[in-house]
Amino acid sequence: MKILLTLAIALLALTLNAQEISGTYYEGPDSLSFNDNRVIFSLRGNDGLGVIFTGEGTYEIMDDFMLINTSTYSGAKTKTETAAAEKKDTIQLQLFNEDGYSIKGIRAEFLNKKGSPIALSISDDHGIILHKVDPKITAIKVSDLLYDKAILDFEAGTDYTIHLVKNRVLEDKLVIFKLEEVISDMKLSVKLLSTDFNKSNPSASQLKKLDKKNEAIIDRVRLFAKPEF
Repeated sequence: MKILLTLAIALLALTLNAQEISGTYYEGPDSLSFNDNRVIFSLRGNDGLGVIFTGEGTYEIMDDFMLINTSTYSGAKTKTETAAAEKKDTIQLQLFNEDGYSIKGIRAEFLNKKGSPIALSISDDHGIILHKVDPKITAIKVSDLLYDKAILDFEAGTDYTIHLVKNRVLEDKLVIFKLEEVISDMKLSVKLLSTDFNKSNPSASQLKKLDKKNEAIIDRVRLFAKPEF
């Protein structure tokens, strides 16, 4: 049985390499949209916490793995606006979501030149963070479980207004899928292995190690299908 499954997966990889995937596939609210050698995706993470990853880029098939090299995302992204500081001794951040509502409970880490946090503040009911100016601060990292992350180069005498999108935008990342079984051109059966694989130009053996490492913690196979009209 294992031999047959291995042959089936090898056949799938050969088929997908010989013919580019095309069209848009859905699994609930998740989607994979292929056009030529590019793909745009919106995917929930494996942790069940509701984090949504979005991105786009080129893809390739290596054995029974799909590798997506993400580039600049053309969809909605976090935006930052700056203004002269209202108080010279205070850094002010104001956090809004995509609909213009203030966001409570957003973390802001104040980083030194080594990128290490030296202080932490949380946005209040009005989405505002006030933090005392410190000459050691060179950057500010804003993050939340369900929203995008942002890292700002800090400039003295500046206040920041940040509009966070409610997803994690993946740019300049390597996203890895495992192709699980032979499916028709109307369906794709895959497993999301990584949204940020830490090796460029990975080998087949490195991908297999990643798959083996995730066997015990990622058990959800995703069945994407084109809509029937």
